[in-house]
Amino acid sequence: MMIKPSPSVNFYQYPNIYIERETAIGKRLVIVAEADKGDFYDPTLIYTKDMAADFFGGGQLVQAYEDATTFQEGLSIYLMRIEPMMYEDAFSVLEALTFDLLYIDGVHYDKHKEIILMFIELAKIKEEKGNLIHGITTLSSAYKTYTSLIKLRKSIAELAIDSGDDFIERGKYLSIVVDQAEFKNAGAVYAGMLAYLDPEVSPVNKTIPNINLTVEYTKDQILDLRSIGIVCFKNTFKKGVTCTSSSCAVSTDGSVHKHISNFRIAQSLINQVALELQPLIGKTNILYQTLNAEDILNGVCDEFVSLSRIRDYNYNIVPDTLNGAIDVEIEFVPVFSVHSMSTHTRVRVFK
Repeated sequence: MMIKPSPSVNFYQYPNIYIERETAIGKRLVIVAEADKGDFYDPTLIYTKDMAADFFGGGQLVQAYEDATTFQEGLSIYLMRIEPMMYEDAFSVLEALTFDLLYIDGVHYDKHKEIILMFIELAKIKEEKGNLIHGITTLSSAYKTYTSLIKLRKSIAELAIDSGDDFIERGKYLSIVVDQAEFKNAGAVYAGMLAYLDPEVSPVNKTIPNINLTVEYTKDQILDLRSIGIVCFKNTFKKGVTCTSSSCAVSTDGSVHKHISNFRIAQSLINQVALELQPLIGKTNILYQTLNAEDILNGVCDEFVSLSRIRDYNYNIVPDTLNGAIDVEIEFVPVFSVHSMSTHTRVRVFK
């Protein structure tokens, strides 16, 4: 009797399948860095370490994602691979992408002033279009001691421009983080904290797990770093390592833009308004659409009041019939301040 051989069994490894997700307004973080593989200049939403490795192999981009998920694992973050030091190309791509936070890996405030100024210009352009963004950058290892950090006081103060008619706080677009974390990038860790927390929740005194500090500061030194506009961490007996300064790169005393939570509330408010106004784009009868825009504004602002993000608000809607657009300016008082802030957006409609 002849015995027939068993049929062979072939195994094939198919690519992993990932389910598309959405990220809430105010929490859309983009990380820009070099990687071992993957498409260049293509922001990809990643939500696990394995997924990051699957798409990008290794390199600084994958490491930055791991550092950014120190505070909370499984965070959804857009990763974008770039060519070495090609940040200008990256900013060109990001001009068309709607997001909230940007961690710029490999860029140090103390070393790469031109790139920092390029980012600030990007932030100003996007704010004009109704998308308010904030960038996070880490200081180099040369700026860890208190003595070296206070040397940055003048350059951070110079980010503010007094034009006579207006006082422009360019530092509101930026967080400068001391690289205190051992084996992690402190800027990426801080960016992940902001992306996880709701806009009205301050990162100050929040415990950061699985992290050690390579340098620490006294209470008076921390207060001084806050006044300069530098983000730093401290080690506490009860809570472990916490964020102790969450100042934007603003050194102006009493400025409403100094606290990151004020900026993030403004950011989430105007970005939400811009999103809600999108259905009006392309519609006719500009004066009628102005009334619709007013209803949308009241609805969004009232929701922010109920969420205890803002105390009060006022707005001004100006129809631009010549160009077929509606200009919206909102003045509001964020919950962390007694002073008002203003922000604006524009929606284009047909005449």
